[in-house]
Amino acid sequence: MKLSCLIVEDEPIGQEIIRSYIDRVDFLELRGQFKNALEAFAWLQANPVDILFLDIKMPRMSGLELLRSLHIKPKAIITSAYRDYAIDAFDLDVVDYLLKPIAFDRFLKAVNKVRPDSIQSREAKSEPAPEKPFLFVKGNKQLQKVYIDDILYIESQRDYVKIRLAGNTDVITRQTISYYEEFLPAQLFVRVHRSFIVAIRKVTTCEATRLLIGDIAIPVGRNYKTILSYFKA
Repeated sequence: MKLSCLIVEDEPIGQEIIRSYIDRVDFLELRGQFKNALEAFAWLQANPVDILFLDIKMPRMSGLELLRSLHIKPKAIITSAYRDYAIDAFDLDVVDYLLKPIAFDRFLKAVNKVRPDSIQSREAKSEPAPEKPFLFVKGNKQLQKVYIDDILYIESQRDYVKIRLAGNTDVITRQTISYYEEFLPAQLFVRVHRSFIVAIRKVTTCEATRLLIGDIAIPVGRNYKTILSYFKA
């Protein structure tokens, strides 16, 4: 028995991550995906599903508004970059609340809450090994998987953003640096300059006007000087 799923997510990268996770779980079956809640609402009237993977902040109708509008509610798993809506979401009896970026083991824990006991007992010994957290970056007309732990820093270069990875390899994308400042987990990454975000754990030296990641110097902007006290703590 497979559980049917629907993805409602306005970010293409977010859709791709959840879709790839669903593909890795034998008891899940993707029935559709939408980038806005209004289209999903209309589709769900004639196409009930078992699990709804639902973002919250979307144009025209939010994910929570969609849940409130449904007479027959699927099991809902929230996939959001914002913690602020967790209480409202659980008031609507959501199964779980996943914060982006979402690791596969965290995703698996959420869907295990709704799978039938017969499937759970049968597959308990064969669950796939957890994968490190990653994101998909769009560049060269394709989505490239980038592991969060491999990111050293992110640099804005006019119309592009360069993501420097371990091994001194680069991924170039047209996404803005502000997008990554909002999307990446604040406990792991911090903006230190209008053009730079650094991976906190990768910083090896803190100086008066710059940070070092190995032998790579990252400038600290005048408006970001307070960040230095964070690294010296």
